[in-house]
Amino acid sequence: MKLQQKLFILFIGAIIPLNIYAFIDTANDRDYSQPVTNWSNEDISHLFSQKLTENDTILETVSDTLVTDSAKIEEKPFIETAIEYNADDSVIFSLIGQKVFLTNNAFVKYGETELKAYYIELDLANKEAFAYGIQDSTGQFIHTPEFKDGAEEFTCKELKYNFKTGKAWVNEVITEQESGYVHSEITKRMDENTFFLKNGKYTTCDHEHPHFYVRMTKAKMIKDDKIVSGPLHMVLEDVPLPIGLPFGFFPFSNSYSSGILLPSYGEEKRRGFNLRGGGYYWAINDYVDMAIKGDIFANGSWGGYLESKYKKRYRYSGGIQTEYHFNKYGDKGLDDYSEVTDFAVRWTHTQDAKANPYRTFSASVNFSTSQNDRNNSQSIDKIVNNQKQSSISYSKKWPGSPFSLNGSLRHSQNSRDTTIALTLPSMSLNMTQIYPFRKKGKSSDLKWYDNIGVSYSSKMENRVNIKEKELMSSSLTKDWKNGYQHTIPVTTNFKLAKDLTLSPTLNYQGVAYTKSISKSWDDTMNEGEGGVLTDTIQGFNYAHNYSTSASLSLSPKIYGMYEFKESSKIKAIRHVMTPSVSVSYTPEIGVSRSKYYKTYRNESTDKDIEYSIFDGSLYGTPTGAMEAGSISLGLDNNVEAKMRIANDSTGTEEFKKVKIIESLKFSTSYNMFADSLNWSNIRMSGRTKIFNKKLGINIGSTIDPYKLNARDIKIDEFGPRLTNASIDVDFGLSANDFKSKSKGKDEEEEKEWRDSRYVNFDIPWSFSIDYGWTYSKPKRTSTVNQNMGVTGNFSLTPKWKFSFSSGYDFSESEVTATQFTITRDLHCWQMSFNAIPFGTYQSYNFRINVESSILQDLKYEKKEAWQDASF
Repeated sequence: MKLQQKLFILFIGAIIPLNIYAFIDTANDRDYSQPVTNWSNEDISHLFSQKLTENDTILETVSDTLVTDSAKIEEKPFIETAIEYNADDSVIFSLIGQKVFLTNNAFVKYGETELKAYYIELDLANKEAFAYGIQDSTGQFIHTPEFKDGAEEFTCKELKYNFKTGKAWVNEVITEQESGYVHSEITKRMDENTFFLKNGKYTTCDHEHPHFYVRMTKAKMIKDDKIVSGPLHMVLEDVPLPIGLPFGFFPFSNSYSSGILLPSYGEEKRRGFNLRGGGYYWAINDYVDMAIKGDIFANGSWGGYLESKYKKRYRYSGGIQTEYHFNKYGDKGLDDYSEVTDFAVRWTHTQDAKANPYRTFSASVNFSTSQNDRNNSQSIDKIVNNQKQSSISYSKKWPGSPFSLNGSLRHSQNSRDTTIALTLPSMSLNMTQIYPFRKKGKSSDLKWYDNIGVSYSSKMENRVNIKEKELMSSSLTKDWKNGYQHTIPVTTNFKLAKDLTLSPTLNYQGVAYTKSISKSWDDTMNEGEGGVLTDTIQGFNYAHNYSTSASLSLSPKIYGMYEFKESSKIKAIRHVMTPSVSVSYTPEIGVSRSKYYKTYRNESTDKDIEYSIFDGSLYGTPTGAMEAGSISLGLDNNVEAKMRIANDSTGTEEFKKVKIIESLKFSTSYNMFADSLNWSNIRMSGRTKIFNKKLGINIGSTIDPYKLNARDIKIDEFGPRLTNASIDVDFGLSANDFKSKSKGKDEEEEKEWRDSRYVNFDIPWSFSIDYGWTYSKPKRTSTVNQNMGVTGNFSLTPKWKFSFSSGYDFSESEVTATQFTITRDLHCWQMSFNAIPFGTYQSYNFRINVESSILQDLKYEKKEAWQDASF
């Protein structure tokens, strides 16, 4: 039954029959002589506000009254809002003690306060509630009190709560704080945020009996803020460890906050014992933070890190990382002693797609000294990676306009040979194709001039390719290459037939450079043997040219079909061939060649040598005066099979397509105006996926149609030679692939199918292998390279997981970078072992730690870096 300000209706009804008249309150001029069922809410609330004495009773005559002392009835009524309650077994009222007893699955709700328990006792006189659970046959407590007051929730063994003051006494309570749990033997609740604990436990394990905890003799907890504790010690599997502190502080906060970062301990063969990653984290504000960390080694080496992340919702996000290392190797005073400094800068910036549809900015910077990762990284992936790239880009579009502006800064480096390539900056202005003679919105009934399109593109760059040690001393005018280029193509096309298209083109190109060259013969060079002297002439130069060309292309499709008998699972095989033929011609038109090309006399050979005054420049020399023409030939093949699956309920056959050959291409070309060696190389490429796309195959080859003479020079005589070929095969399987085979089987058939293979396919696992074979013979000597890579992982149990990666280089007859990892889920802990068993970077790392980030420093770690320090 639900009681809303009528708590005494059942209370009195349980004592006297409802048809018996109750009593009259003469002191307050209230008439309670009506049946209880007719009492108003105001009458019931007033009755609850009275304080009964031990001598007060319900008299048999209507002239009896309740308390008449006016001083006692001035107290504020206890019932200020609706009360709800229920119980499965019994609800007993005591008028003398002003108490209500609820048994079995008892529930009471008063305002935002809710209480559930096996037994609840309400003391209306003292405005208190007492609740506890019950023991089952095994001695375990069940139906223990569950308390909720607004957002506050907890369970306990016993509870005594005062509704007026909000204070409580709690026995064996468990509360959740952020990612952790607080267990307390005795808790005193002062208000909704402040608690005092005696014999408490703090843990991140969600079990009722946690696997580990920090034992606190006494503590004060401020909800969603912190716990301040007296003496504490660590307990693991109920075994107290000799690890303790005189006091403890556990911060809790919904927002991040500043704090100290504890270092991790390790050992290396090259630098000795070390502490890594210690420092300070600074929560600057809601949009940006910063961490300052450092490493220190026993041999005197050290490193520093500065890391920061930032984010503004709906605008941008990113992060920057910088590091600097000073390393000592060997023993001071000996020949093997060296000091090395390394640094690295990493920056990522991403603009939210909603920020601006017409302007974007992004950055991905990864720049470091060539040996930084080899000397300081703890990741094998970073150590073996020899290539690094960076890019900072900006783009701008104008709404309703075909123009767009792009700018970027690019970087790439090879840590193996220490070369660095920089483009600082690269700018481009482009105009998408427009049709100046086409009316706006016109899309049909087009005339030949409606298809004339004009576009524009321009770019300006400043590049250098240099060794790392020479970068800072490089000269912008001597070592860097810079220039500007723009092109204006005018194109159109005519559909002469269904698959036959004519495409004429007119193209203008111009370049601008800040320097040019002049070459001459110098007899004094090379100890009097003579040589070419190249002088660089500083100054602005603009060169341009124009050309026109036309191409005629034909690209039909040819279909072939072979159908099988009705009894076959294969309905048909279809072969689609797509041949392509295109003819292009460029007439001799444009700026005179002599304008940009000069000659010098080679005295040793007595010949005139032609050269361009822009040799070695970014965009070369604009050309267009040479007559050229070519015929390009190509053939693409696709083979598919249509497989019968089954008949549906209506008797209609169902089919599925299976690709046998996704693509098999052949291509070559013929230069009509070359005086020799007219045919280009014949290229072939193909790809397919078979066995339900588990096995992928890619092939490629190049055939040179001409022979080589005794000096390995190509001559104009047919003699096809295979110059290179490659085969790449990748194959992958997982447990899910086998499970899918049992789809549609009944339970018994599925079990039989599984048992016949002696494999438990419920164990998650995956495995992949890739193999690459390349053949190269550009001259008379050939080389063959073979590589194989293997990766996989499997879980022996839901808690154990094993992963590995390795490979083999058949050419070098050695195993490539190999590592394996074993992980054990310990519920609230995690154990992992990672090892590189052999090679230059031989190392291992054993770690057992608490999974929760709030106790991330509660861990044990043992690691040892590579044994072999040679590179």
